[in-house]
Amino acid sequence: MRNLFLFGVVTWLTGNPLLALVVVLLVSAAGYGYLSGHLFRFPRAVERRLTIRELARTVATNPHDASAQADLGRLLVEAGRPARALPHLEVAHARAPEVAETAYYLGAARLRLGDAARGRPLIEEALARDPRLDYGEPHLRLADYYLDHNQPGEALTHLERFIAMHASSVEGQYKLARAYLAVGKAEQASVALDEAVRAYGGAPRFKRREERPWRLRTAWLRWTLGR
Repeated sequence: MRNLFLFGVVTWLTGNPLLALVVVLLVSAAGYGYLSGHLFRFPRAVERRLTIRELARTVATNPHDASAQADLGRLLVEAGRPARALPHLEVAHARAPEVAETAYYLGAARLRLGDAARGRPLIEEALARDPRLDYGEPHLRLADYYLDHNQPGEALTHLERFIAMHASSVEGQYKLARAYLAVGKAEQASVALDEAVRAYGGAPRFKRREERPWRLRTAWLRWTLGR
């Protein structure tokens, strides 16, 4: 209804319905980007893309540069391109298997590609080397895997460890609530949802932008529970 009103106003002002349609689409896209957080992640995505190009040139010139291979693989995983990241991370891990971060991202890439048998052990190996790696991020990624594969009990273990390190994570608290609900612990789920709301309210502005999608999911889950 609001978009129709905006379309009518812009058409009346400009006399051009095509321009009005473009304006409505741009406003809608900006609104979606604001609510989802994509709008604020765009500059970071551009910077990451430029860095990926630079690192790709580096490894093309010197494929034995394990550090560049590892950085390129990490950025590609973060960009949602695990298939392209895999060969770079395999090279880096083969040259420096003791580096926990490389083991984690290699495991994460394999996990996203459906190779759980070889992915999970690498992430667990990375956590064994550095339990606080990436502020507990590996625990969150393992929890995602277990939630997606209907193993909430396993997810719960990793989420509790993640929250122990990062209690202010709205994403972590929301997923913890989901896991609690899946194992029949509704009261603990409600507490986790309350913590998610509290964490969002106390977060600085830049962090709220990042966590906004999880805050909206938290609100929806609380509503479905009648809270």
